[in-house]
Amino acid sequence: MPIEGHSSNHFELAFTESEFLLDFGQSYGEQHEPLMHTRIILMPLSAKTFLEMLHDLVERYEKTVGPIEVRRS
Repeated sequence: MPIEGHSSNHFELAFTESEFLLDFGQSYGEQHEPLMHTRIILMPLSAKTFLEMLHDLVERYEKTVGPIEVRRS
């Protein structure tokens, strides 16, 4: 079975004592509520592992493609 992909430019994050909640969605501008489509639930150890893996991936991307500029509002 192929993996289903979704584009995401809106994120909401939360945690409980036993889980991290990562909600993904699509924002279409300030006039509209974001359309949330996916929730990933991770145990704390898995969240830490994911963080480290994502950090390493972003570092490799920036070494290959160039820096990612983050615009803060």
